[in-house]
Amino acid sequence: MRGDKNMSNNSNFDTLATTIITLLGGKENLEFVNHCATRLRVNVRDLSRVNQDGLKSTKGVLGLSVQETSKEVQVIIGQTIEDVFSAVQKQVGDLKGSKRTSSSGKGILGKFANFLMMMAGIMSPIIPALLAAGLLGVFILVLQWCGMAADSSTITILTNLQQTIFYFLPVYIGYTAAKKFDTEPVLAMVLCAFLVYPGWVDMVNTMTAEGQTFTSYFGIPTMLNTYNSSVIQPVLAVFVMSKIDVLLKKVLPVSVRHVLKPFLLLLIMSAITLPLLAPLGAFITNYIYAGMVWVRNTVPWLGVFAIILFSSTVGVFMPGFHMALMPIAMASIADAGYDDLINIWFYCCTLTPAFVALAVGLKTKNKNLKSIAFPASLSAFFGISEPTVYGINYKMPKIYGVYMVTALTAGLISGIFGLKSYGFGAYSLTNVLLFLGPDKDVSNFIHALIVLAIMAVMSFVGVFATKWDDSIYGEDDDDTPVALPGTTDEMVVTGDASIAAPAEGTYVAMKDIQDEIFSSGALGTCFGMKPSNNVITSPVTGIINSVAPTKHAITIYGSNGEQVMVHIGLDSVKLNGMGIRTFVKPGMKVRAGEKIAEYKKAMFETEGIDDTVITILLNPDAYKNVTVDDSDMKSVIKAEK
Repeated sequence: MRGDKNMSNNSNFDTLATTIITLLGGKENLEFVNHCATRLRVNVRDLSRVNQDGLKSTKGVLGLSVQETSKEVQVIIGQTIEDVFSAVQKQVGDLKGSKRTSSSGKGILGKFANFLMMMAGIMSPIIPALLAAGLLGVFILVLQWCGMAADSSTITILTNLQQTIFYFLPVYIGYTAAKKFDTEPVLAMVLCAFLVYPGWVDMVNTMTAEGQTFTSYFGIPTMLNTYNSSVIQPVLAVFVMSKIDVLLKKVLPVSVRHVLKPFLLLLIMSAITLPLLAPLGAFITNYIYAGMVWVRNTVPWLGVFAIILFSSTVGVFMPGFHMALMPIAMASIADAGYDDLINIWFYCCTLTPAFVALAVGLKTKNKNLKSIAFPASLSAFFGISEPTVYGINYKMPKIYGVYMVTALTAGLISGIFGLKSYGFGAYSLTNVLLFLGPDKDVSNFIHALIVLAIMAVMSFVGVFATKWDDSIYGEDDDDTPVALPGTTDEMVVTGDASIAAPAEGTYVAMKDIQDEIFSSGALGTCFGMKPSNNVITSPVTGIINSVAPTKHAITIYGSNGEQVMVHIGLDSVKLNGMGIRTFVKPGMKVRAGEKIAEYKKAMFETEGIDDTVITILLNPDAYKNVTVDDSDMKSVIKAEK
């Protein structure tokens, strides 16, 4: 695995997409496919069909997170996620609106994790709009500093544009929640727009000015309240709407369903939402915000520190859960005009990785790591830290330790300062002026710069003062091998390929391999060997490209451009590297017949694991003709350029 390097062209993305789909269990195993800023988010029918180790060791994949309760697989890609998603979507079709299998977590913690993942899925698509609002706020400030009057038409219109994003937030949430709960998206948007309709807002303002707190709707007491910028209310409304939708589908005759269902759905839901669900959501929101206020008043210095500690430990097992906490930030900004918890957490935990990655890139002599560190650092400075977190921090424990200590220190000092963000999106350097705010809170801005300086200094000191091993990234310049006679740096096919058997023993034809992924040829042309001893040799002369963390799979770039994988055993990933010893590492030159690994046959037998060694030509499409012939074990697969 090499991380977030740019793919050279569309065919590379298509190839990566094919590999990901195959390792996820094939198209038929996919129920829902979407993506966020760095991750491909996939819901599968059967988790047992997902080759997790294969995905983790796939070039172009930064990491993997599997949520067993929701059957969600998050394939971390990095900055090329949109290209990869497009390639996946082209092959599987639009599964974004398909129904996903629900799965309740076990116990309170499982249900809580499910709730967080649900909220994250709803809020994730809205992030770009919120970031845009933050940048618009910064842009307005800059224009005013340049002399434009605060009451000018341009500033007024720009402010309207910015506020539109927050004012109609329930409508956007209605759409994403409808996708999440598999109900009518347009009707969900109408229901949520109903909560912020100017006529209702005017009615509330007029009646409350007269001292009234309730009105009635169909005789039902209805609280006079406005719901602009709300989050919990539209989620509750659309969730209940999805259940009513299913009920109406069952009871309404098909002949009238098309006409009556939308009418009844909106009528029923309006009578449920306005008197009941919306006030309930307001009640929940108020208590969430009250908890924030309590933390702010009681232990103001501890709030950010505590949430960073959680996110850096327990939270690593729930990637994306931070999006579920956005309602807290929204409630705080709407009520107090600032957020001193969630955005500050993001600030510390996004820019710290940026400085850490920059320091790593400057210190390391490993060109592979440099090629990951500098782009990852730039990405984090602009608000996306996943390439750094998954491409560097999680791979090198000591670097992760530097990140944790730095982020926790920054969070503690931010709490002591009472640091405030006057808009959403303050965790990007481009939005640092959000700490200044519309009223020019200079003291707060200076405090933000001090915290920023602390993150920079501690990151650099920690990285440069700590000894760490970067050998996991290999030793060569990039993902392609060092040029050998007859090869090119671009890894194009330069000649015919001849792939030998990697072990002595009994030949197994591709169709007879007891694993559909291999026998179908989904990964490429392959064959198996049932070893008579425990020694595995290289089937080609070339450069070791990757060694799986569990040691069961080794990929090699051959001297003529052939890309080969040696897979030791079927389902051997469950051994987690036990019973397998490798003698190579990425970047190492090997010759055909050279020993690259050995395994313990007795352990494989005890664990009931088929020890068939599979050899795959991963790029058969690069050749005019590929044949498999077991008459000569020194040239089983022949590929003509």
